Amino acid sequence: MKRNWKDIKWIFEPDGSLIDLYVQEVSLNDWKKVIRLLNKKFKVKYNETNQIDENYLIKYLTDMVGEMESKSASIFLNEIQINCHFFLSDQIEFDIDPKEINSISDFESIEKFMIDISTEVDNQVILTGENNPKFPLVKIDSNKKINKVLSESEVNQYRENQNSILNRIKSIKTNIEMKLAPNRFKEKLLKSTNELYKSTKKEENVW
Repeated sequence: MKRNWKDIKWIFEPDGSLIDLYVQEVSLNDWKKVIRLLNKKFKVKYNETNQIDENYLIKYLTDMVGEMESKSASIFLNEIQINCHFFLSDQIEFDIDPKEINSISDFESIEKFMIDISTEVDNQVILTGENNPKFPLVKIDSNKKINKVLSESEVNQYRENQNSILNRIKSIKTNIEMKLAPNRFKEKLLKSTNELYKSTKKEENVW
């Protein structure tokens, strides 16, 4: 699919934040498939080696004690570095410095990477702003023939609709909670500041 760089480059304008890639609702078997794909097809750097340690990372992802050392891996698409993080067993996450994406060919390298991952695990792969897994800017699902990049105007429209609906719901819900259960509302605020990092379900995405 041929695209025009001027329609895409706004996604990668540097603002101090990263670009994230997510595969949501995955299994440990999906993790194994992705690790094997990365080791086989791409230039990889992991703990001073060029192979990701599948056995260690599967154990780490299922470690309930929390005593294993966290790891990350870097994948290189020519001059573009993609970092893979092993945060959650049910969500695969990568990040990219947007300063490394400067042309349509750079974008096509990322797009091809997303297609490879999507094909391997039969799941959608999304590209989002940093820590924003509910708002895909690019969505690829190879088996469902989905390959879409949002325009800037589409993003603004989604944000306006989302903010309008969510703000109304939150405002109503907050007012009810504050009036009917003020102590519970305070407890909820305190709890939210200490919540663990959780995965995002595909149904939570805005599109």
